[in-house]
Amino acid sequence: MILVLSGEGPTDIGTQEQVVTGWEFAPGPMAWIIDKLLEQKTNYSLLELNANGGDCVDFLNEGELAALRGSKPFFLPRGDDTPGNVSLRKGAYLLGKHAKGIVSERNSPVIAVFFRDADRTNSTPRTEWEGKFAAMIQGFVRADFQSGVPMIPRPKSEAWMLCGLLKGTNAKEDCDWLEDESGNDDSPKSLKGQLADHLHYRPTRDQQSELVSGGEIDPTLIDLPSFIAFRDELDRAYANAAPPLN
Repeated sequence: MILVLSGEGPTDIGTQEQVVTGWEFAPGPMAWIIDKLLEQKTNYSLLELNANGGDCVDFLNEGELAALRGSKPFFLPRGDDTPGNVSLRKGAYLLGKHAKGIVSERNSPVIAVFFRDADRTNSTPRTEWEGKFAAMIQGFVRADFQSGVPMIPRPKSEAWMLCGLLKGTNAKEDCDWLEDESGNDDSPKSLKGQLADHLHYRPTRDQQSELVSGGEIDPTLIDLPSFIAFRDELDRAYANAAPPLN
């Protein structure tokens, strides 16, 4: 199986880092969450296999995704669409077409995950989040790719991380309030600041990744509505993953 991933920055899906042998994918905490959930089905870690030369992760940053070329359709706004939703629909379409190409080239099942935070500046109403999520699904459908997954934390990835940490201490902890916190990093109660306060340090990408890869955050315990929507789509994508062509 091959993972096709696109995110916003190093502290979510991850980044590419230059090493002696060239460039390699350095996974962030959201990539590890994907990996841990899929490992329950595959019984092996795609990220560990990739790090050991397995070549099973294809990563595109925002610029690389936007630069993809091909028969790009014209997307008209739908109803009360925002320009951001149109952009998400286009991005999911491009990622889906790219993933379909990998299915053909590599003769392997492929799952594509498209990560974007719901909002960087303030808490996002549920209806607005739903519009973003639906826009990604519509883009994957337009690309005719059945194994595309929207990954949109509400309001941002630190909410999922905090929920995982709180649930690790008390599995009955109610985390739903996190989705209504501000996504503004300059807010006195920013989620990034709350994560740092909980840990008693401001975590780097590697430290956030270790929280998930090392088991301190168990993705199966995260029960925020935006996470459940992502997890359900990941389950569906795995079931629909394009089979080998031979």
